[in-house]
Amino acid sequence: SRSYWSTATLSSKRTIFVNASAKIKPEKGFYFNGMSFSSGIKQEITEIRIRRSDDAAALLSAFTLAIANLKFVPASRSWGLHFVSESESAILFVSKLASQYYSLDFRVSRVEHERLNAVCHELLLYGEHLDKFMLDTGFMTVDGNGESVFSERIPVVSIRTDTQKKAFIRGLFLACGTATEPKKAYHAEFVIKNHELLEYARTLLMYFGVNAKYTRRKTSEILYIKDGESFEDFLALLGASTAMMEAANKRIVKQANNEANRSVNCINANLDRTARSAVRQIEDIKLVTETLGFDGLPEPLRAVAEARINNYELTLGELAEVLGIGKSAVNYRLKKLSEMAEDIRMGNGGK
Repeated sequence: SRSYWSTATLSSKRTIFVNASAKIKPEKGFYFNGMSFSSGIKQEITEIRIRRSDDAAALLSAFTLAIANLKFVPASRSWGLHFVSESESAILFVSKLASQYYSLDFRVSRVEHERLNAVCHELLLYGEHLDKFMLDTGFMTVDGNGESVFSERIPVVSIRTDTQKKAFIRGLFLACGTATEPKKAYHAEFVIKNHELLEYARTLLMYFGVNAKYTRRKTSEILYIKDGESFEDFLALLGASTAMMEAANKRIVKQANNEANRSVNCINANLDRTARSAVRQIEDIKLVTETLGFDGLPEPLRAVAEARINNYELTLGELAEVLGIGKSAVNYRLKKLSEMAEDIRMGNGGK
């Protein structure tokens, strides 16, 4: 078994033993179930199915470069990679990927810091394929003599596709990202240990149209997103649809409160339905365009797809006004895109 029962006793800490082979159970409606906004986003990320080894390697690379440390494992007289995180779902998710794609052994434990009134989760990866894992993730490199050396570098040449780039950003958020609940302020950030990793992450975010800035806080490099629209785009990029809907709802409410000629009570009654419908339509459109490409769509469908992605807060009627066509035409074309997305999910290619 790759789970274990830790025997460590730490000063002013209490170790709680966990079964690392336990399944990660989705927590429905987590924003109303005592879970923080950041934890909810990370939970959503861990529920995204990874189908290709290259995507798994990209996510694991970001997670490893952000928070991994080398640690000697006395029991096996070998080296391992040690991770510490406040997110249990992130630790379990990474241990699962490392086991599935690299056949690594792992140990997971939950540690309570009584003095700090905090809980952290620790992961130790080890095994005969650890060198390959460290080479693939960039934790270890090969020098000019063909020798493996512990010198971190981002495996840029292996992160080529949009899917791999998104996986890298998700892995980085799992390791060192946080987000503030929209009702307080629009703010997401990464606390990154080196400038090279920060610049690469910023480049990826800019590539996907997310405006990110950076600063320093004591000894840490901070990459952050504050703009409301960029914040929502960032949540969509992470694959956190529920969090994005929550943020969109809050932004729409703020806009609605500034429009004196509209009834706030009526708007609030319809916001949830509008936002949920828009998020579902955007997910369908992105699936279709990632499979067929925008150029693979007929012009009428392409126009509606682009308009919905760029105006996800609009109702069908408002979207029709933007396009200069009837509401029924917009509705028909969005339904057609949803049918194409369903065909793709069923393995029929979306044609």
